Amino acid sequence: MRAEIEAMPVVPLGNDGVMIRVRNENGTNVGKFWFGQANIKWARGSVSKANAKIIPVQDLVAWLDAH
Repeated sequence: MRAEIEAMPVVPLGNDGVMIRVRNENGTNVGKFWFGQANIKWARGSVSKANAKIIPVQDLVAWLDAH
């Protein structure tokens, strides 16, 4: 499975992937997602990428299809 972020233009994930910071409506940091070609990592708060939870892309797609 290949993953890409689609925007204007398409941004290939490459080796480092793409990090998306999640903030609440007050602007407070909730956590970060790192989207890679095979895995997605989630870190709540200020947890580092090295200690983030790893989710295989295929598992996320299956979960989204089920909901």
